[in-house]
Amino acid sequence: MRRLITIGLLLISPFTYAQQYFIEGKIESNGNPVIANITLKENNKTVSTDFNGEYSLKAPHGTYTILITAIGYKNQETTLALSKNEILNVEVKEDILGLDKVVVTATRGYLNRKKAPVIVTVTDAKILEATQAVSLSEGLNFQPGLRLETNCQNCGTSEVKMNGLGGSYTQILIDSRPIFSALNSVYGLDQIPANIIKQIEVVRGGGSALYGSNAIAGTINIITKDPSENSFTVGSNLALIDGKTQDQTITFNGTVVDESLNTGIALFGMKRKRGGYDADEDGFTEITAMENISFGLKAFKRPGDRKKITAEFNTNQEYRRGGNELNALPFLADVTEQIRSSVVSGGLTYEYLSADKKNNYATYASTSFSKNKNFYGGLAGNEPTEKQINESIKGYGKSNDITLVTGTQFAHKFDDFLNHTGTLTTGIEYKYNSIDDRKENPNFEPIIQTTHLLGIYAQQEWVINERLRVLGGIRGDIHNLAEEFLVLNPRVNILYSLHKNLRWRTSYAKGFRAPQIYGEDVHAKLAASEISRVRNAEELVSETSHSFLTSLDWTKELVNGDFFLVTELFYTKLNNAFALTQGTETAEDSGIFEWVRSNSSGAEVYGVNLEAKYAPNPKWLLQTGTTLQRALYRNPIEWSEEEKDQATRAFNKTPNIYANFVATYAPIKAFQNHLSGVYTGTMYVQHLSGYIAKDTLEKSPAFFELNWKSSYQFDVDENKHSYFEVSCGMQNLFNAYQSNFDQGTDRDVSYIYGPQRPRTFFLGLKFGL
Repeated sequence: MRRLITIGLLLISPFTYAQQYFIEGKIESNGNPVIANITLKENNKTVSTDFNGEYSLKAPHGTYTILITAIGYKNQETTLALSKNEILNVEVKEDILGLDKVVVTATRGYLNRKKAPVIVTVTDAKILEATQAVSLSEGLNFQPGLRLETNCQNCGTSEVKMNGLGGSYTQILIDSRPIFSALNSVYGLDQIPANIIKQIEVVRGGGSALYGSNAIAGTINIITKDPSENSFTVGSNLALIDGKTQDQTITFNGTVVDESLNTGIALFGMKRKRGGYDADEDGFTEITAMENISFGLKAFKRPGDRKKITAEFNTNQEYRRGGNELNALPFLADVTEQIRSSVVSGGLTYEYLSADKKNNYATYASTSFSKNKNFYGGLAGNEPTEKQINESIKGYGKSNDITLVTGTQFAHKFDDFLNHTGTLTTGIEYKYNSIDDRKENPNFEPIIQTTHLLGIYAQQEWVINERLRVLGGIRGDIHNLAEEFLVLNPRVNILYSLHKNLRWRTSYAKGFRAPQIYGEDVHAKLAASEISRVRNAEELVSETSHSFLTSLDWTKELVNGDFFLVTELFYTKLNNAFALTQGTETAEDSGIFEWVRSNSSGAEVYGVNLEAKYAPNPKWLLQTGTTLQRALYRNPIEWSEEEKDQATRAFNKTPNIYANFVATYAPIKAFQNHLSGVYTGTMYVQHLSGYIAKDTLEKSPAFFELNWKSSYQFDVDENKHSYFEVSCGMQNLFNAYQSNFDQGTDRDVSYIYGPQRPRTFFLGLKFGL
């Protein structure tokens, strides 16, 4: 019997294989090969092109819908009736506006942004180049709802605000991992080089159902560059702040990928040196002196067709100093803030896709070690007697931070979920964070905080039809600093395509923020030359949020370009919202100024975000974003002990309107010209007594910061394998900059607002392979 079966199979096999045909071809764009994926939608079979854009796949007789996808190009479909070997060459169009970008932040899985139930806005590497962003902090102003704010003249701390809420309400992720700790957030926005960033994905609105605590305002996901081709670039940039203070940067990027695309590594580095800048010539800095060295790598290995291992490593060493007498020993200056910080981080991810491509598994672990040696204080204008020097020396301190994130995630695609299709995503994630912040001053109590956060989440996407998608999810968090043992945060999102070009989205999300001791405001609140600290009120409880968003997203494909328009309404209600009020000094003549973090009666933030992008052809690109909003406490906050009549409902340093734009004109691809701008409306700013006689609530003027950059790329060899690029430009052309800084040793260093820098000239050189 076995022999008969074998003979039968041998007789049948020629006929079976005779029905298999080859589809071969090349994927190109304007005559250049494109690395792309080619998928037969009927059986989900996918192959990739080689470096020459060529591919080959085999399929039985039948009619197929073939989908071609490539990073930076529009998705393209074609139908093919296969009855013989076929040659299929495809010309793909550049996705100028990134409308077909694949994003991960919406659902924790790869998804075309048009199909994402959650609206995701993206800043890519091209925008970072166009706006001359050297670090992450300089590239965060060019999305609706986002605004970068500098908080201190001495140390240069900054935070990114989203939809009117402070930086502590936003979850910052690095490659989808929440390893950006509270200590990292103080200076970390300046420490992430722009040359490692592939794109910045932003999801506005509560995201606690996916990403845990602190995602009340939204989530910012920094996606770093993957090794995808063999290349090398090295660049140098020299900027002159106000025409006199130098800001020098050297960067390099290198990637190597084998021909099979199964192994690759990307290396990057940056060295930056910036002098201290004194705007009003009182001898005290408005922009800190800084030296920064960064190095890192990202590598991958595919041990099998559906397996991938990714490893990352990053290190950053930074020195920054502000105040006066920058060349003197810290304790001999009148006011000094000096920080020497070191950050080392890394991560490992393993992904597996099942043979039927319905199940996706991922497990990961990431960690970050941060430490700094710092000095806050100085002689405060006193005579340098032995007693004063001994007191000043007490300003030394050190901080240590350890963050560990590990978890696993599983996703399953259902062919039949409630008579339709859908995807289930579930996972468990554990985050550990330990902070130890100490000063030699005996009156300054150490800040020691250990956080354990265990999150279990699940979400179900239900694709009812091509027009309607529903996404529901819930996350349960066990947080050692929360009052409840288990904090539940649900989320629901709906996407309905009113037309093939018009999509309506609406969502609700609940969020929470535990009452941690250490936060951005610990270093942001600095009063004159005194050391400031923030303590939690005894009765402090977690704050919770309810976020509602609804938006219309319209895209239109033009003959040679695209148009994109988003209108988004948002409303967030905060219960037990945290608020800072002045406390009392901990000891007589201690030089420590105390703030108390307590629960307010609540707050509301609401408004509208508008975003438009227009590219009539590859030569022109215009994008703009505008936010109109209000951010108010339910009852006035008495932030000043001296002047209780200064109580206000308005959030500090939060304008009701802010906007941005980027315009690019490239008559030829080698010659790029960019004009960008940031508008910041008027806002209320708390001004502490010291340089001035008493606490006051000031209303700032509006600012419009206009920037220009041009670059030209020369081909070094005939085959265009290497190039040399020259760029130049000016940031803040009209010198829109704060004009009423406090002065001297008693100044309020947190009284700073408006653009990050005055008029700045720059010249850049780059060589690449």
